[in-house]
Formats: sequence, structure tokens, C-alpha cells
Amino acid sequence: MHGEVLKLGIPVSQATVAKYMVPQRKPPSQTWRPFLNNHAMDFVSADFFVVPTVDFQLLFVFVILDHNRDVRFISP
Repeated sequence: MHGEVLKLGIPVSQATVAKYMVPQRKPPSQTWRPFLNNHAMDFVSADFFVVPTVDFQLLFVFVILDHNRDVRFISP
């Protein structure tokens, strides 16, 4: 803003421009609890692991868990 006013030929200091500008408010960031409430239906977990058997064979296990439950976290 200060540079734009100077381009118009009006000599003004940066401090004066800053004094009269309305401060920009940032939107509040979301905390974990509302984030989990809003996105719990979208979570999916995956895991891959190896299980050795009694006769020394290997079982390869791939698990996908869908967390699509209607669970709401209650604030204390």
C-alpha cells in the first residue's frame, strides 16, 4: 500500500500507512478434536507385516482398516 501511494506522488511514511490500515484477521486454525470429528469417516489405515509359522514358513499379511464409524469425540 505504501508503494502504491508513493506512485501517486503523495509523500507519506510507511508508519503512517500502517497506522491507518485495518489489520487482516487470520481465520482460526482447526484443533485436532474438530478435525477428527469432521474427517473420521475418511480415515483408512493399512499395514503390511510378515508372520513366521511354526514350520518356518512366512505368511505375508496385508490389512486395510476402514474407520468409517459414526463416532463423535466429546470435548471435556
